[in-house]
Amino acid sequence: MIQRAQLKTIVRVAPDNERTLVANVVRDAYAQFQVQYDARHWLEYEASTRETVLHQDGITRLVAVVGEEIAGAVLFCPPYERVMGGELVKNPYPEFRLLAVSPDFRDMGIGAMLIDACEEMVKAEGSKAITLHTTVVMETARLMYERRGYTRFTDIDFSPAPNFIVMGYKKDL
Repeated sequence: MIQRAQLKTIVRVAPDNERTLVANVVRDAYAQFQVQYDARHWLEYEASTRETVLHQDGITRLVAVVGEEIAGAVLFCPPYERVMGGELVKNPYPEFRLLAVSPDFRDMGIGAMLIDACEEMVKAEGSKAITLHTTVVMETARLMYERRGYTRFTDIDFSPAPNFIVMGYKKDL
């Protein structure tokens, strides 16, 4: 029997007909954080992330495919200026969002492969840096980003709820 870790993993752009699959991977990957939120905020967060994955225009949805299964996903977004958490956030750099690896495919380097793909896209388009957002409850991810050279970038921090900060990070490339 072939183990998943022995199967080839490829990262590619997800076609539009895979948006629901991508949204499901994000939902499954982020489910572990539900206990950290009150029920109302969790439902709002889950609905917001699903809406973003399914319907946001102008972004690239990347997937990591192991065998024939979508094992992970990430959104690659251009620089933006928009209201987030009631605050105007201006980000002059591309950003990756909602990095997600299905629980069945953790510890296989899939998250790193998706980040690598985003960093390569930034370099290819000539940008000098890439950004992301994370929170204190996503400690494993935050530590991985810091190991990869991402540092705090408070210019893009925002607060969607009282006493809850979504922290910006940036990596110069």
